[in-house]
Amino acid sequence: MTTSQTASDNPDVPEPAAVHRQARGEERRMAILRATWQVVLADGVRGVKHRAVAKAAGVPLASTTYYFKDIQELLIQSFQLFAEESLAQFTRPFWQRAYEQMAALPNDADRDALEAILIDLAAEFIELRLSKHREHLVMEYAFWYAALHDAELQAAVRHMALEWLKLLQPCLARVSLANQEQAAKSLLATVRRIEYEGLIHGSASHRDGWIREALAYQVHGLW
Repeated sequence: MTTSQTASDNPDVPEPAAVHRQARGEERRMAILRATWQVVLADGVRGVKHRAVAKAAGVPLASTTYYFKDIQELLIQSFQLFAEESLAQFTRPFWQRAYEQMAALPNDADRDALEAILIDLAAEFIELRLSKHREHLVMEYAFWYAALHDAELQAAVRHMALEWLKLLQPCLARVSLANQEQAAKSLLATVRRIEYEGLIHGSASHRDGWIREALAYQVHGLW
């Protein structure tokens, strides 16, 4: 396009007003998705209704039906955004750093040393999730529970779990386990169980060190 041409002279270049409308529309759509998280935190997945989400997002009721054909689509896209951000902002950086710590161990490190660092890392992950990322953890479990009754949400949850396993396997490869995939699944299941117990019972019913004790019992069995 030459300097004498304008956007309206070229059909492939969107008008500034159209670009602005698209940006505002995407901004509103994202606000609705994030507002869904607020509703899930307050009332669970069953509380996600068009009116409740619109109120939380501060948008007209018609906006929720304009951007999402139904509640199921809203829930799935909301969970997908949540999963992407959760992985990018905390889970992926944590386990990448964990892998670097595992890789830094001497090649002749014995089983006790490998077990100890794996337990320490998994315990730190759980403790951070329960203390610093508790709201994210509550939402995650709410979505996972809802997936029991929703095949499309199940697919999104499985994708998140697979991403977790991809992050765990390099760490477990460092400790030379016979079946790394099954070990990663077992470790993830253990982490999930301990997190759920921590959410339900809180710290009042647990003595100091209970997370490491539970992990040690399971991690020892990976060999």
